[in-house]
Amino acid sequence: MNETLTVPIGEQEHLKEFFRALNENGQKQEAADFSSLVAQLGQMEKQYAAVLSELKTVQGQLDRIQDKGIRAAVKKSVAAIQSKVEQAKDQLSHIKADLSQSVKLALSAARQQGISALQKAVDFMGLKAALNDMQGSLHTSISHTQKSIDRINAVGSELHALNEHTKNLGRVLTGKEARELTARNEDKGVLAAVAKPLKQSKSIMEGMEKGVTRALQSVGRLEQAAAKGREEKPSVRAELKTAKQQELRNQPPARQKRKEASL
Repeated sequence: MNETLTVPIGEQEHLKEFFRALNENGQKQEAADFSSLVAQLGQMEKQYAAVLSELKTVQGQLDRIQDKGIRAAVKKSVAAIQSKVEQAKDQLSHIKADLSQSVKLALSAARQQGISALQKAVDFMGLKAALNDMQGSLHTSISHTQKSIDRINAVGSELHALNEHTKNLGRVLTGKEARELTARNEDKGVLAAVAKPLKQSKSIMEGMEKGVTRALQSVGRLEQAAAKGREEKPSVRAELKTAKQQELRNQPPARQKRKEASL
């Protein structure tokens, strides 16, 4: 079975080997950035599970809404959010698998070409693009969740106002004085029970969005380090030629002429 599907990314042996190799090669900052990136991905996996659990709680509360029209509208909205969250969760799974495979390739290249090849096989550009896509999905999910919360609160406020007016109508019909309308308590009632886990979901996703930003910063630093390591170095022949020219410049003129004549 594929290790990336069964073992948490931070516990995969080849990743541990990769961290050790970076540290032993004096690339402590790169090792720290990789460690931070892996930690962020592992944390996001737990956060996605928490969001989906909160949305499941919302689904359980929907049957308590008696009005069929309101229940159907909220159910549709929650289903759209859940679909977006599951899409982003799938993106995370692909990111983890791609990173794991890239690290395996980097280790293989290092064994054949030397330690300098450690970071060259890691696809930082692809990783950055995937993280940007996931961040976009999270942003959309957060926006949809807030709209759903606003819609639920608006419906709750209208129902509360309608109930208050109905009570006042009854008082007026019986000769009593109408009472001043009270404000709705958004923390009480069936709709509040539906909105609460949505608010919690939104809060978790906002934290995840910040986590993706931190992951992108780590990837950016790793990408720069890898690009620096890929800078073309002078060939051995060019180095020897430069050394020879320097040697000639440092020699006394007479000796230099004799050596040039002998060449």
